[in-house]
Amino acid sequence: MSSLPSKTKPRLRGRHRRVLEHVARYRITIVEALCRTVLPGLSPNAVSKIVNRLCRTGHLKKYTLLHPVKYFVLDKAGVNLLGATMRANGTAPLGPQSLPMEYAILVYATLGKRPRKRQTTAEVLAQCPWLETALADAPHCKDEQSGVLELIRVDLGGSADHLARKCIADLAKRQRIRDFRRFAAEGGLRLVVITATQEKAAAVRQALDRHDWPAGVLLHFSVVPQLLTLTASRNHA
Repeated sequence: MSSLPSKTKPRLRGRHRRVLEHVARYRITIVEALCRTVLPGLSPNAVSKIVNRLCRTGHLKKYTLLHPVKYFVLDKAGVNLLGATMRANGTAPLGPQSLPMEYAILVYATLGKRPRKRQTTAEVLAQCPWLETALADAPHCKDEQSGVLELIRVDLGGSADHLARKCIADLAKRQRIRDFRRFAAEGGLRLVVITATQEKAAAVRQALDRHDWPAGVLLHFSVVPQLLTLTASRNHA
């Protein structure tokens, strides 16, 4: 007696899983970032076909970033495949603060001149086991050339003074930890401020100059012009 053929789930190749792991790490991706990091050598058209297939199988979900560019987040099948411990945004689009923040970190890490890798909370704690989990959960990247850990602060549209105060508060929380002070003094930490224009970066730098700066902490500014549109369109929606 023969049985009816059972429906099988579509098999995912290794590159499909690498795409999903990338999205889980960065919480968002775009085709350009995948071309630079996960699927080098493939054309944007070929990469688009791969992510669209993952959307059809329920592993990814896509939304409009800035027309015509789409962004992708994990969908339910992607979360199930990677395990319950993976952070996911579900099927909903990212919110008015999380979208510009996650996008800015993605662009900074994957599309810049120097390779960076966004760090999970577990990876931050592995490098800095003395750090409180709540502080390790803040956005961090790692400079893959120097090994320096980077604490990320994204400008979501406030004044330069407001952003500078947030940066100083970020560091003040960590300065209370003796091991952090030693780690920073040895050049282990860089504070990275991502903003939309060179002018805003200069204004934030001037504002930071009016505050005491922890010994050894490095400072870097990165400009992501699309932040201007993303934050303005959502602040005035």
